[in-house]
Amino acid sequence: MESSGISVSVETQTFRFIPSTPISHQEAVSLAGGSASGAYVVISHEEPRATFVVEPNGSVLVHGIARAEVARLAVQELLLTMGMSDDNIGMESGEMLIRFSIGRAVLMPLAADRFEGIEMDSRLGALRIDASLHNSQILMFNNGHGVVLGQTSKKIAEMAVRHWTKLLDEEGALA
Repeated sequence: MESSGISVSVETQTFRFIPSTPISHQEAVSLAGGSASGAYVVISHEEPRATFVVEPNGSVLVHGIARAEVARLAVQELLLTMGMSDDNIGMESGEMLIRFSIGRAVLMPLAADRFEGIEMDSRLGALRIDASLHNSQILMFNNGHGVVLGQTSKKIAEMAVRHWTKLLDEEGALA
């Protein structure tokens, strides 16, 4: 979404798919080319590029795909490859990784001094913003780019970015 110099896009989201019949770890290794890793099986998917993690209960976590319908198709392909039914697959959406740009530079020391909910993360060279009003955390770099963590809705993440951009602007912490 883009307006007033702010752009927001979803980089990835985590999805959990629960097939009607749990996936066997042995079959995930032998038929789908997975690798056993403790109580989990990890499968690399090429098109689209993603990682599947078969959990101990036979459900599948999908990492690396941003759209639910694409993730569902990839899991259906996995199930059909293993000779399993792709009917009645349950799906849970997890957190997103959302990238944004506010189109302005951030005066980081000033922002960290003026707000209780902002701290300077020297390890990352970024501001760590506690966006608890929007149930998320924002990492913002001095060039105005950043990521929103812990959110499951792109619209709410965008609201958080707009809210904090407005507050930073009002305090003179944007160049």
